[in-house]
Amino acid sequence: MKKIFNYSVLFLLLGSIVIVQSCNLDKCHETRKYRVYNPVYMTKAQLRNIKIKEAKPLKNPGKIYVFNQYLLINELYEGVHIFDNSDKSNPANLSFISIPGNVDIAVKDGVLFADNYLDLLSFDISDPKNPKFLDSIANVFAEYKHEYETKGYRVYYEPSNVIEEIDCDDAVSDTWIREDGVLLNSYSGDPRAGSSGSSAGNISVGGSMARFTIAHNRLYAVDNSKLHVFNVESPQNPSYTNDVNIGWGIETIFPVKDKLFIGSNSGMFIFSVSDVDNPSLLSSFRHASSCDPVFVTGDIAYITLRSGTRCQGFTNQLEVVDIKDLLNPELIKTYSMDNPHGLTVLENKMVLCEGDFGAKVLEVENPEKIKTKSKIANKHFYDVIGISTEDIIMVGNDGLYQYSLDGYDLTEISTIPIEK
Repeated sequence: MKKIFNYSVLFLLLGSIVIVQSCNLDKCHETRKYRVYNPVYMTKAQLRNIKIKEAKPLKNPGKIYVFNQYLLINELYEGVHIFDNSDKSNPANLSFISIPGNVDIAVKDGVLFADNYLDLLSFDISDPKNPKFLDSIANVFAEYKHEYETKGYRVYYEPSNVIEEIDCDDAVSDTWIREDGVLLNSYSGDPRAGSSGSSAGNISVGGSMARFTIAHNRLYAVDNSKLHVFNVESPQNPSYTNDVNIGWGIETIFPVKDKLFIGSNSGMFIFSVSDVDNPSLLSSFRHASSCDPVFVTGDIAYITLRSGTRCQGFTNQLEVVDIKDLLNPELIKTYSMDNPHGLTVLENKMVLCEGDFGAKVLEVENPEKIKTKSKIANKHFYDVIGISTEDIIMVGNDGLYQYSLDGYDLTEISTIPIEK
């Protein structure tokens, strides 16, 4: 995952900022367009101010999760919405759990696990209208996170688009970087990056951008450099078990049987969890530096690589990897894409989110001859969960969408829009 720099990025970016000059005999002005990311700080007390609230509208959706007939949608850095999806044409907004700093979620047997930037939290959601806070494992995600004496933790960055006119003689205006904010030269970017297993008798599935996953009565959670292991055999009494160093730039996790496929911005790592508390590296598959969700089905791993302000590099492609020999994964073929994000595969059909370019359905029966069969344009999608061809859930900047797949055509069932 790309590290965010403050003043060190300034001079690298000045050359790529949109500049329009207008001059007369006396003065010269430049119109500059850029995006500023201003830091948002929270103290420990603020991060741990957990509240159960009434349902509220969706505003800035993040990770998604399906638990039985319920939809869980992360409100970025704010908490979790719970919807009853029994009627897919009209999901009912039930409740909101306020969790400052929250990004990642997973569910086992009616217990929601969520982060608050520092801690692992658990909630009883067996009655989704009335969730109950259960427990916290403190500071398990706190390593490498600096606490500023007066401000607390820098939890995230709030973007704002800036258009301003300045004097040409003003080589470096104070408005380039405000306080300790971060200047970036693009109006695009996605803070969400970053599939979960099922419990017996339950549907419990996360998206391909997940950093939490449940497998073998364990919660496996990745941060930028570590794989954290929690015993959730008794989900109402979770316990910390182990940490495994796995390198930098870790982004996503996907479980298959007794293996974990971990996506990073430099490659895919395959871990064995035959010893559930001590994951061990089997092999890795390296690729160009880029954001990297992974989806696995059968003997094939699909890896999407994309460019963007936080994704290092300029690659936009789908890599198809043969994993029959887990110790020696081999590239089958690479396909050019627009800006691929999350993905799912159902019955040899791939639904692929393409960010600002919408989504597409591909035929993947032959990994050497993958074909695009249909597209949805004019919408933004970044992640997808495929329960069945009749139950496909996609999320993007404008809300959550539910579709059915008839052949290779996606038919919209319902939308949960954001409040603007």
